[in-house]
Amino acid sequence: MVSQVGSMHDDTDYDISNHVLYASALFNPMKRLSLNLDASYTKSKADFDSIHFPGPPPGFTTWNTPSPVWSTAYTTDYTGFEDYSDLDQSRFECSLGCNVKLYKALELAGVVTYRKYTDDEPYLYDADGELWIFNVGLNYTF
Repeated sequence: MVSQVGSMHDDTDYDISNHVLYASALFNPMKRLSLNLDASYTKSKADFDSIHFPGPPPGFTTWNTPSPVWSTAYTTDYTGFEDYSDLDQSRFECSLGCNVKLYKALELAGVVTYRKYTDDEPYLYDADGELWIFNVGLNYTF
């Protein structure tokens, strides 16, 4: 595909849906200890309708266009474009954190995060994956 041009004579629809579910909990079993749990799930879908440019709008000629690329927009074959614009993705993320107060102004913090990404469109060459993230920190409040 060389270029993409739209005009008031050509309608192209792009449908998008995103759904997100999120939950969080904080628990203090002791005065110096706090635990937190976060979880989220996202499901996203998107797709273009078939693209068809019936021809240049009235008054459009190749000699009055700003670029020769624009003149190819009405002769480019967009067959299959709607198939290769589909997105069907989901992502799950969960994290568990812990904070321990060591002294009045000093705190030890740790978080473990798990992420899983799934893509259900085969043309993206199996972009699925999982990731673990471990964070440890020392917080000083002044």
